[in-house]
Amino acid sequence: MEENKEILALIQLLDDEDSEVFKHVHDKLISFGCDIIPELEQAWAAELNPLAHERLEDIIHTIQFDALEQEWEEWLFLDPPDLLTGAYLVAKFHYPELEIEEIHKKIQKIKQSIWLELNYNQTPLEQIQIFNQVFYNYHNFRGSQTSSDYQDFCINSVLDTKKGNSIVVGIIYQILAHELNLPVYGVTLSRHYILAFCKKTILDFYSEQNLEREVMFYINPINKGSIFSRNEIKEYLERMKAEKEARNFIPSNNNNIMKELLTYLMEIYDGQHREDRVRELTRLYRLL
Repeated sequence: MEENKEILALIQLLDDEDSEVFKHVHDKLISFGCDIIPELEQAWAAELNPLAHERLEDIIHTIQFDALEQEWEEWLFLDPPDLLTGAYLVAKFHYPELEIEEIHKKIQKIKQSIWLELNYNQTPLEQIQIFNQVFYNYHNFRGSQTSSDYQDFCINSVLDTKKGNSIVVGIIYQILAHELNLPVYGVTLSRHYILAFCKKTILDFYSEQNLEREVMFYINPINKGSIFSRNEIKEYLERMKAEKEARNFIPSNNNNIMKELLTYLMEIYDGQHREDRVRELTRLYRLL
């Protein structure tokens, strides 16, 4: 009860013009953490003057981002950090109230529909053809190589709209494949994101030469899962006038996939001159 009174008193001081007073209010409210967000949101919805409204919005965002950063650090300590949680946390940067259970339920529903059609006695190519049939033709997933909308990079939004950038469509494809015990991994191709079907599950991502030997074929997640070879990657890189780096041909670990996803988002916000967003995403990137 006393704490509630203190919070209300602090909120009433949000429009104080004395910078020292505001700094105390700002730091004190943030120190309460996520538990006071409902009260802050209730105050935000009330009629406040523009200055108090703006300051309260900034405090709510700071509390939410600090909590997200802590979750991000905890995810990095997992062995290994899983792809679904990583993509969820990136989406949570834009949707602070998002719950991971929402993502799990949607993934499981799609997985079940693919599993019902999959035959593990078939060849890898035949298995991927069935996977593609359900994923693209039944569930209608589609993607693009470029995008300037942050929603195309948020796994929750892409699961809802079935439309996104190649990296998030590819991440969803990869998550589903692993749920179905298919050895599919992301490849961070220059200005694009593709997938590799490997001979077996990969546990060690640090031997580049061995990783390339494991790849059976590549999959384009934004062209209905079309299959292609190493030579076509070379041709693509030549058209893009990009150097043929080893990472363009081998499976990436989940940390590097998240680096690629954050890089796309930082480019979007940099183009919009949102330095605050770029700065926060950079903080997450540097922890990887």
